Amino acid sequence: MAASGERIELSTDALEEHDRQELIRDYYGRICMRLDLVPIDGNEMRFNSVTTLLPGMSVTRGAVAPMAWERTQALMADGNDDLAVSWISSGWRFDSRGRRTLETAPGAPCIMPLDTRWRAEARDGEWTVCVQLSRRLLEPLVRHIGDVGPDALRPDAPETRLLFDYLHAVSHTPVTPRLAPLVSQHIADLLAAALGTTREVEEIVAGRGMRAARLRAIKQYIEENVNNARLSAEVVGRHIGVSPRYIRRLFAEAGSSLSDYVADRRLTLIHDRLSDPRFAAQTIADIAFGLGLVEPSTFYRRFKERYGVTPSDVRAVTREAGDRANTRP
Repeated sequence: MAASGERIELSTDALEEHDRQELIRDYYGRICMRLDLVPIDGNEMRFNSVTTLLPGMSVTRGAVAPMAWERTQALMADGNDDLAVSWISSGWRFDSRGRRTLETAPGAPCIMPLDTRWRAEARDGEWTVCVQLSRRLLEPLVRHIGDVGPDALRPDAPETRLLFDYLHAVSHTPVTPRLAPLVSQHIADLLAAALGTTREVEEIVAGRGMRAARLRAIKQYIEENVNNARLSAEVVGRHIGVSPRYIRRLFAEAGSSLSDYVADRRLTLIHDRLSDPRFAAQTIADIAFGLGLVEPSTFYRRFKERYGVTPSDVRAVTREAGDRANTRP
């Protein structure tokens, strides 16, 4: 059995062309996913995927050619009743027995239970993200989990967006065996919150997955906007959809503050650029200003407190190293 946190990468480009289709359908489709894979529009079966294995679930991201996934009566003999929640760039056309055809918006999620027959078709798989998990993880959290429809997740709901962002981050980040159970619990909590829970469960979830996912989303927004000199709890809160007070409390619980975290990220980036010869033409002041630090005296003081040297010292070391490299025979 694969270890928790293990990542499995699979690409049709790495397979011999003469048996590529059969290997993918038999191994990846029927054995791993418990689904039949069917190319559509005369396309070859082509895809690249990275799957992270976690306790009770797997998280996959990838890209696929136009294709259909089918849960057939024959495959249902395995007794697997997992739930798959999948996003794909084009949106899904989802047909299941006893329900009307569902066509999701591009990038919207679709819930696909493995205890029923269905066919899911996508004509553009430039990107896709999927979590497949044991429904036992959700049964204590969500009432009547067996009655959840394929469109039960609202794409614009904050909980759904947090779930997607968390899955995306997990699929791009190595997960150690020690962290794997915690990550798995966070995902189950976020999915439960997005589906709707009882008040008692909401309180449990709020203390686990929701907080972790929101803090991750806040840090990601800071990373993408660290050059904004006006970055504040108010600015971040408007983007994430939470109050400034809530943001400050999240950082306080982690033993830090928003302002300290932002300053720390800026100092790290400035140090990296001062150590990089590619930024040698930029003045120290321009680098600091470009990363949102507009008060020179505060910047120089905090930089020396953290690194024990001045920004000029770091730049001088970088230049000396470059000069030595250029004078070597």
